[in-house]
Amino acid sequence: METRQHQNRRETPVLQELFRIPTPFGDFPIFGYGAMVLCGVLVGIYLLRKGAVRRDLNPEAVSDLAIYLVLFGAVGARTWYLIQFRDQVFSGGNWWEAFALWKGGLVLYGAIAGGLLGFAWLQRRQQFGSTRDLLDVIAPALAIGIAFGRIGCFLNGCCWGGTCPPDFVFGVIFPAGSPPAFALGDGNFPSPTLHPTQLYSAAQGIILCALLWMSGGRWRSRPGRSFALFLALYALGRSAIESIRGDHGVLSGELTVSQWASIVAFSLAIYLWKTAPERTSKSDTSSENG
Repeated sequence: METRQHQNRRETPVLQELFRIPTPFGDFPIFGYGAMVLCGVLVGIYLLRKGAVRRDLNPEAVSDLAIYLVLFGAVGARTWYLIQFRDQVFSGGNWWEAFALWKGGLVLYGAIAGGLLGFAWLQRRQQFGSTRDLLDVIAPALAIGIAFGRIGCFLNGCCWGGTCPPDFVFGVIFPAGSPPAFALGDGNFPSPTLHPTQLYSAAQGIILCALLWMSGGRWRSRPGRSFALFLALYALGRSAIESIRGDHGVLSGELTVSQWASIVAFSLAIYLWKTAPERTSKSDTSSENG
């Protein structure tokens, strides 16, 4: 959710609240973005546990690892955002804005980077299993998490696409008061017809999850290749979707920050693919911790 804060205007998410739960202390709101992120985490952990069993890893240990990675990913996503959009966030001189997560401000590549750094640190402190097997198990879970998160972005109205013909079959119009309506007008009227880049990204995540899950068992003899495939295909898809994003304000012909990050991710994917060890038996699993 890569939204930017703007001064002196009130933006309303497309579907901020999904519903409210009545309690003795009043109605408890269920927010669209938060609900989608939670669904992504829960489904991701389920896939992690299933994948751990398939790779002869301890599902309980992998579940513990997943919680840590979610936390590291959140810190990385917020840190990346604060660096990339520091001028907008701190323009009012209020440093507490760094902690105002309810206003938005998470970058997906920051979550991936934060999660990987946290993973490397945790593996040095406590071995959760073969490093490359763990990466392969994480890959489909991460992909489905991306899918749910991008649906949350759509509900929040952030990360919108560029304009497209009014009769474009996938085109969407965001309501008055939404972030795109303000960015492309005065906010009092609906936005023009836009590419639903959030849903494109969600579809990419679902397809990647299915592909990675199917390939995970077949590539067990070459641990690390499933994660390499995830990085490569995500980087290519993300770079393509970035080219039709309408919220980053990059001039034509320039690369966005995420496209530069995609180049790094694709390079890492090539390295992981080429250096994937060739396993000859199940007993080799315990020796692959690098």
